[in-house]
Amino acid sequence: MKFVLIGGGSFVFAPTVLEDIIVKHRLSDDELVLVDPNAEAVEAMAGAGRRIAKELGVSVRISSVTERSEALSGANYVIVSASPQGAQRWSMDYEILSELGMADQARECGGVGGLMNAFRSITLLMAVCRDMENLCPNAILLDVTNPMPRVVTAIDRYTSIRAAGFCNIAYQGPDGYAVLPRLIGREPEDVEIVTGGLNHFAWLLAMKDKHTGEDLLPAISTYIREGDWSSQNENKCRELTVMRRWLEEYGAIAAGAVDHHAEYLPVQDDISYTVTPPYHGTEVERRQRLSELQAISAGERDWNDLFHHGSWEHPVDVALALTRGVTAKVDILNVRNNGAIPELLDERIVEVSVSISEGAWKTIALPSLPPALVELCRKISDVHELVAEAAVKGDAALAHQALELDPAITDKQAAHIALDRMLLVHADLLPQFHS
Repeated sequence: MKFVLIGGGSFVFAPTVLEDIIVKHRLSDDELVLVDPNAEAVEAMAGAGRRIAKELGVSVRISSVTERSEALSGANYVIVSASPQGAQRWSMDYEILSELGMADQARECGGVGGLMNAFRSITLLMAVCRDMENLCPNAILLDVTNPMPRVVTAIDRYTSIRAAGFCNIAYQGPDGYAVLPRLIGREPEDVEIVTGGLNHFAWLLAMKDKHTGEDLLPAISTYIREGDWSSQNENKCRELTVMRRWLEEYGAIAAGAVDHHAEYLPVQDDISYTVTPPYHGTEVERRQRLSELQAISAGERDWNDLFHHGSWEHPVDVALALTRGVTAKVDILNVRNNGAIPELLDERIVEVSVSISEGAWKTIALPSLPPALVELCRKISDVHELVAEAAVKGDAALAHQALELDPAITDKQAAHIALDRMLLVHADLLPQFHS
């Protein structure tokens, strides 16, 4: 089996792939190719992986390249965790939006900033998929690049590549659904939880006691509406206040970080909008991480240090379940709806639970969404579709339509001005809008 990781120099996600392949699953006679334009970082990452595999007696073959065309031939799974010049381009957006008095729209996934980030990410992913169609047409693309639903929508609509998106923010941590049950004094291993909706806009739809079957939704709803929050820190109280307001407005409890949810909504006073690039590590931190990585690769540092800043997402687990034909359940995956949320169209990309068996995934039907939430999810999903189409076709008119429809954007006039300016400053990454 051959894995290709595009974004193989990533200091957060690449180590998680290495850990899953080498340490967790100990894959032998398999291959991992790391791809990244940063030759220094990607070779150090590959060197660290080779060292770990050798010390553990794992025979997986690990290499690095800077050009994906050298890696894709014969791939079974292509994992993408890459944002084209992410921090630099976000900063360019932030400057324009700030000048227009709408700095809060410098978002990663929603609003004006999310639209532009989607254009850049989709442009990259379309190029990856075109290469895959030529070099590994049967490979499955496992996406970790944001904005998740817009990227996966574009792949699903406009390529022949099968894809799924991975983002476990609804867990609120690396160890599954732990935060929500502990609000009402329950341990995660004693509770069954179902979340779903759209990525970065998922909601708690079921919670019950594994042993007794007791419905715990009333208890957590009561806690959020009128519970004693005195033991919570200041930021958690802020989040609970937002959750309470949305519970009254939409009829459901937000699953994940409220600041992520809020990217798809109009500006709100108690939301923390980012004023720095939403990417892992400053330049100083990234240089330090590269130095540490090189020391690990050279055998001068404990290789366990590589895994201290891991990702919550584990696409390798899904790839192995598909390949081995085993039966498994995945709590959170971004795929075609196919009836899981009956209020949304089957072809829409949604965030739901899936079952895996006989080499395929199948969405699991969710409990019904409250009517107010259905209406909002439909509108946000409509925006995802328009953004994906505009990105692939290079259609500025469609992009402006998306701004008009987007509920996150209230100052439409300023947004249209911002869009035109940003399409110009990012023309080198978005040639389809200027041909």
